[in-house]
Amino acid sequence: MTFSDYKLERVGFGLILCIALLMFFQPLVRLHGHNGSQSINAINVRYELSQLQSNLRVLATINYPSDSGASLVSEAGAPVAAKPVPIPFSLRAASLVQWFVFGALGFCLLALFGHFFFKKAVAILSLVGGCAGAIAVLHVMLMGSDLRSWTEILVNTALLSPEDPSGAIRMASAFLVSPAFGLYALTACLFLVPILSFSRAIPRVRSVARGEQRISRSQPISLRPVNSRYPEENCRSLNVSEGGLLLETSLNHYYVGMEIYLTRNAHAAGPANAEEHGSVVRVQKTQKGGCRIAIRIIPDV
Repeated sequence: MTFSDYKLERVGFGLILCIALLMFFQPLVRLHGHNGSQSINAINVRYELSQLQSNLRVLATINYPSDSGASLVSEAGAPVAAKPVPIPFSLRAASLVQWFVFGALGFCLLALFGHFFFKKAVAILSLVGGCAGAIAVLHVMLMGSDLRSWTEILVNTALLSPEDPSGAIRMASAFLVSPAFGLYALTACLFLVPILSFSRAIPRVRSVARGEQRISRSQPISLRPVNSRYPEENCRSLNVSEGGLLLETSLNHYYVGMEIYLTRNAHAAGPANAEEHGSVVRVQKTQKGGCRIAIRIIPDV
C-alpha cells in the first residue's frame, strides 16, 4: 500500500498548504451593495470593508425633513427627533476581518516553509492558522446577520422615510455581506493538515518511548517495507525494548517515517512469529554502506 508512504504524505501536506495559500487571490468575502455585487480578495479586503463602514455611517446619520413623517411623537404630543440607531459592534469592528485573514495566510506560509525546510511544528502552525480563518468566517457571518437586523430596525423606527426621498431605504436594503468560497477553502485546508497529521501520529505516539528499558539481543529479523517499491531484507537486531528495536541493515533505502512489516526470528528453528507493523523513527548511516535504524512497533488498534 503505497499511500502510507512517508514521502507521499509529505507531498500531500505540501499540496494542501499550497492550495490554501493560493486562496490569497480568490474571493474571500462577498459584498452586495447599492452598486451591485462584488467579491473581495485579500488584496482589496481592507479598502472594501472600510468603504462599507463609511457607507453605513452615512446611512445611520441621514436627516429627513419634518414633513416627511420620519419624526416621532412623545406621549405629550410634542414631536421628538428620531435618534440614530447605533451600528452593531461586528460592523464597527469589520477591520478585524482583514487581520484574521492575513493571520491565517501568514501561518499558512510559515507552515509551508516549516514543512519543506524545518519539518517541525507544521501541524501546530496550520491549526493556529485554521483557527484564525474560522474566526474570520464567523465574524463575516455575524456581520451579515447584524447588517440585516440593523436595516430592519432603521426602517421600523422610521429613521428612514417611507417616501425614501434620498433612496436610503433601497441603499440600506441592498447591503449584504457573507463569506466567499476562498475563505471557506482556506480555513478547511488549514484544518485538514493537523487533522491528518495528528491522526497519522496517534499510532506513533502510543508506541515505544525513548525512556523504555532496552535489552541487548541479537535475533534474525525479516523486514518488508509497506511500499512495495523497496526490497525486502533480512537483518539482525542490536537491542530491543517493549515497543521497538534497533537494527543494523545492509541496505540504505530507509528513512524516518517509513512504515514496514517485520517478522522476528524469521530464520530460527520452529515457526516464525507473527508479522508486526512498525515505523522507522531514526536512521544512522554506517561506513559499510548500510545503516542502523530504530523502529517503533505500531500496536494494533
